[in-house]
Amino acid sequence: MDSRAGRPGAPGDEPLGDGVVAVVLTHRRPHLATQVVRRLVAEEGIAPGQVILVINGEGGLQDPELEAAVRVVRLPTNTGPAGGFRAGLLEAASGPEVRWAYLCEDDVGLFNLPGPRLRRVLDDVAAWPSPSRVGAVVAYGRNLTARGTSLPHVPVEDKGLEPVDLAAWGATLVSTEVVRGGVLPDAALFFGYEDFDFFLALRSAGFQLLVDRQSARASAAAQTSLEGMGAALRASRPTYAEEPWRAYYVARNFFPLARRYGNWRWLAWHLLYSVRRVQLARSTSVLTATVAGLLDGARGRLGCNPRFVRRVGEWATGTAS
Repeated sequence: MDSRAGRPGAPGDEPLGDGVVAVVLTHRRPHLATQVVRRLVAEEGIAPGQVILVINGEGGLQDPELEAAVRVVRLPTNTGPAGGFRAGLLEAASGPEVRWAYLCEDDVGLFNLPGPRLRRVLDDVAAWPSPSRVGAVVAYGRNLTARGTSLPHVPVEDKGLEPVDLAAWGATLVSTEVVRGGVLPDAALFFGYEDFDFFLALRSAGFQLLVDRQSARASAAAQTSLEGMGAALRASRPTYAEEPWRAYYVARNFFPLARRYGNWRWLAWHLLYSVRRVQLARSTSVLTATVAGLLDGARGRLGCNPRFVRRVGEWATGTAS
């Protein structure tokens, strides 16, 4: 195991208290997940026992000693990020002393987030005018349009927090009061817009969704274009363009999202955009996935469709360094 992995924090830092846990969700990405957990322990001041590793069906860590030191929740099947983060949040909130859960996707280490980050964000929350109503602080947010689409949110300033409409998971600090208030990811969505649905539900429940300006600006290049995203991912894992199965859930899950938070215009624009995606599809796989998603979305079918799931999580690597 990396010699840093057992150290509670960076030199000169006190470890974070029992009020914060990290939830790392992984599926078929042991190398990337190991890097994320090591960084949490070595840089963020999270003790191994405060890391909840949610293994979504298959995977784990490449470092057996490190995996034995963290709290492992192994789900029997792949429940997608919706089911995985739901299980992680419930585990985090089961400890009455836990105030915050830091949700991390297993590939978030590829997005150039400035660290250490947690202590700075917690200080920013404490200085916020209404800290008790802060439901989550995201690393990169998005702005919702009248059509139900969203655009990347890039703050002008580089310090502090500001409100945002919704976000992808990435690395998100979530208040356990949100969980105790009954707001959880909808496991039926499995994958695709499940993060948007959670954050919109959080806001509907009266909590505030904020973005960490410094992280948003640092990761802007990777978050504001498919080219930037591809550049961040391609050396370590398949890019979005190399995962045509995603198109199924993009087409399908916008239907429940629009029904819950939008209006008929959202669905009209979604259908128009989907027709355009079909016309521009570069492969039969994307076309098939999109059409199947539209049909299942219109019929109200949710959950995992075994035809459209991840086959390759990351490129083959040696022992995590």
